Amino acid sequence: MARLILHVGTHKTGSTAIQEAFHSHRDILARHGVIYPSFSPHAGHHALLTDWIQLPKAYLHPNGGEAGLVALAEAWRDQDVTLVLSSEEFSRGGGAGGRADLARVGAIFSDFDDVVVLCFLREPWTFLQSVYLEIARERVPPAPHVLCETATKSGIVDGLWADYGRLHGVLREGFPEEKIHLLSFESASRHDGGVIGYVLAQCGVDIPEEIRATLTRVEANRSALPLPTWAAFAIAGGPMPTERIRTATEEAFNLEFGRGKTSTIFTPDEIEAFSEVSKSRCGNLPWRLPPSPQDRDWVTLARNWINRANLPDAYWVRVARRLAG
Repeated sequence: MARLILHVGTHKTGSTAIQEAFHSHRDILARHGVIYPSFSPHAGHHALLTDWIQLPKAYLHPNGGEAGLVALAEAWRDQDVTLVLSSEEFSRGGGAGGRADLARVGAIFSDFDDVVVLCFLREPWTFLQSVYLEIARERVPPAPHVLCETATKSGIVDGLWADYGRLHGVLREGFPEEKIHLLSFESASRHDGGVIGYVLAQCGVDIPEEIRATLTRVEANRSALPLPTWAAFAIAGGPMPTERIRTATEEAFNLEFGRGKTSTIFTPDEIEAFSEVSKSRCGNLPWRLPPSPQDRDWVTLARNWINRANLPDAYWVRVARRLAG
């Protein structure tokens, strides 16, 4: 039976770790009937989307694009295997970069005996914060309040869906609703082996425990600390902050509050307002792995976190001392 597992992200839900794990173990997985194509040197399958999405030239591949998808379908549609394809770009919302033609993707694999779409979703406001931190790696991000306003009005932020209801509608352009598995990232992270273990479990194969343990141990692409990142941009005042500024804001944070202290770039009121909007958008979605009763009341917790509105003067003094030293 030819089966496709299409992992579409979303961004900042462990996608890179999943891709690194499956790519580095692809030979072992193949011996167990799980096919994870290689588009080396990249672990993910972003090359398959370059006909539709403006990705960096480094992702271009001779067998990539729509032709690559067709070639994979033709190669494996009559085989007794599970083909795993993974790229968070499948779930891109559009904007200047464009978005994938999911109707075409669904048609290409329509001859497969089974197709499952896995889509991990963060708590919406934590997703916004992750987008901010990802933007901050390479360019000046929007101010936090602007990010919230944009996500609320348009449902898209930096080309990514912040409106999960509309994302679900786009996925349905290519796949039946019953084949689309919307999954709480927070809940899936508690699965044995985390999100990597969850995807591996969906492959339905018996992987030796020692191999499975190694595969699910992969970590990748961790984000920077939220509030020190925001503070660095506030100090830089327009251009990208220097490494010296970034180091000063992080060191001062760890000294003032202790390592591991939870922080957020958003105020509690912003979190509450955006959470209410998100509830109205997500309320009727067919979750396959919904947040469990153990999931936290984010808004209540956030009122006790360090945020940009309650940073004490002592923190800024510590930063200033490091920059002046």
